[in-house]
Amino acid sequence: MFISRVARAFVVAALAIGLGFAAGPQQAQADPLSEKVIIPAPCSASNPYDPAMSMTELRDGIAQNWGFQMVGSYWIDPTYRPLVKVIWQTLDAISCTPFLDTVHATTGGQLSLNATVVSGWPAGDYGLTKGNSVSLDFPQLLTSYQTDPGHVARLFVHELTHAYSLNRGDNPSYWVDFNRIYAKNGRFSNYGSDASEVLSEVVGFYVARCAANNPYAPSENDYYQFAKKIFGGKEFGPALGQPLVCDSATLAAQDEAKYAPAKAVAKAVSDQRAAVEQQQYAQAQAVVEALAKSREEARRQIESAQSSAPAGP
Repeated sequence: MFISRVARAFVVAALAIGLGFAAGPQQAQADPLSEKVIIPAPCSASNPYDPAMSMTELRDGIAQNWGFQMVGSYWIDPTYRPLVKVIWQTLDAISCTPFLDTVHATTGGQLSLNATVVSGWPAGDYGLTKGNSVSLDFPQLLTSYQTDPGHVARLFVHELTHAYSLNRGDNPSYWVDFNRIYAKNGRFSNYGSDASEVLSEVVGFYVARCAANNPYAPSENDYYQFAKKIFGGKEFGPALGQPLVCDSATLAAQDEAKYAPAKAVAKAVSDQRAAVEQQQYAQAQAVVEALAKSREEARRQIESAQSSAPAGP
């Protein structure tokens, strides 16, 4: 175990040098992976990630914005800023759905996020490393991040889903519905051979649509529709079978094209309003000038009448 941890430390140090995170956020170089799309259609940002925030501010912001207890020194280690950014953005991406409220209700509002090293090969767990905690192996996840940033979001939501399903022993309706699908469809990904693990994979990949090796295809529509209900009907990408764009430049261009007609209408309305206002202003100005001229003419007539009037006796 000691050798394993030394090896991990060496790998993380090498990654830190390669990414330029050895100092703080002010000295960090741009992360070339930071612009990769993970969740193509997130909720509208309610708490956008701010790269100017310190690691301590990010940690405390996650606690304040989404109600988690934060455990572990890795949260404030600048080496792991890429992971904290993905976790922040993932929470913001699902914040308009009922998922997080259900997680907190199921876990008694005391769920913690533990940034640590997890024993063995898993990169995360719920409740095993630390009770009522989603524990994430930051050194291992940073390695995975290099080839698949979506893996971080997918695994994070996977472990949150274990917390979500903590009450499955009571056989709630979602668990009954899921087991009906599981009995028919079986495994979903190449990980997990029991209903609990498959549920977490179904939900994790539903959110992280751009994660590598995402199993969602039209043939997995039953699982897709189940996950869609979990998130109150919110979809995080196009319908199954439709093109999935995971490149930020292409996605931005598509959004621009999508909203171009609406922007054109808004501009036309704005221009028309400005033209009407300009015309109304010109008309009002003309009235004011006419009144001023009339007043001046009246004053001149009065003065002329007064000057031509005969003097009194």
